[in-house]
Amino acid sequence: MSTDDPAGTASRADAPVPISPERHGARFWRRFTSFDFARAWRMVPVVLGEHEQVAASLPFFFVRTHDGLWPVALLRLSAAGPCALVAPNGTWRGAYVPSILRVHPFTARRRGDGQMVLLVDEASGLVTDDPADEAFFTPQGDPAPVLEKVIDFFRTRAGAETDTRAAMAEIAARKLLMPFVPPQGLGDLDATGLLVPDRTRLAALARADIAALYRCGALGLMQAQAVSVHHLAFLASAEAQLSQGGGGVATQAAAQTSAPTDAAVSGFLDAVAAAHSLDMGSIPGPQGRDDGSDQADDADPPSQGQV
Repeated sequence: MSTDDPAGTASRADAPVPISPERHGARFWRRFTSFDFARAWRMVPVVLGEHEQVAASLPFFFVRTHDGLWPVALLRLSAAGPCALVAPNGTWRGAYVPSILRVHPFTARRRGDGQMVLLVDEASGLVTDDPADEAFFTPQGDPAPVLEKVIDFFRTRAGAETDTRAAMAEIAARKLLMPFVPPQGLGDLDATGLLVPDRTRLAALARADIAALYRCGALGLMQAQAVSVHHLAFLASAEAQLSQGGGGVATQAAAQTSAPTDAAVSGFLDAVAAAHSLDMGSIPGPQGRDDGSDQADDADPPSQGQV
């Protein structure tokens, strides 16, 4: 698992491919109408600017990735098992959808020269030959207007990732993270690699350190994380009901929710428009070590959404 590819798609033979006029000039794409694709993701990257919205509805933690320390939202308790956040009909049950999920089937990676490469998952079933769908390019070979909005989304996200990397560097420099020890009653929670703020070290910080953490957003990020863990109990309960085949949240949501529609489910245009609003304005994976004592790696930041 990596930060730019939480679902492990890069290892597939049909991995996402760079978008180009040569390959996609005569092709089209369709906005998703189901969050079924998110069932494959246990955690997704979070960035500054959406961290408070994530914390209000989902648990999130810090993990050590090949790109350094990064915050991630937890979508289920273990690597395998039911996903309580996606209803049987594909609708999203949470109050907030992590921003990176709202631009499926697109992702972005940064090349060695620092330029952004936009990719699309052709195995998603959303790349078509139907002219009724969205064009990738204009007849002149330029990105079509809606695709340009997707590109803008990732450009804005790159700025948020830069801010997040800076905040995580401040946290790592002060060795403020420790392994998460889950409380009793959380069922199948796999806490391997999950990191949380070390309250003892935080309490011992000098005023200058606290001020530095506040200015870069790191202090707010750690405070929001502490609040977010209270969602673990609900997630465990919802997953237990699904595993036992019980009604509860799963059956009630399925019964009360009609078939998903493009407008109600995808939120795609809302997501790309939010690149210029609070949702992404100040402001998305992971093989974690079991301690947070070292400074963040000097490698590139998570490459999903880089410019």
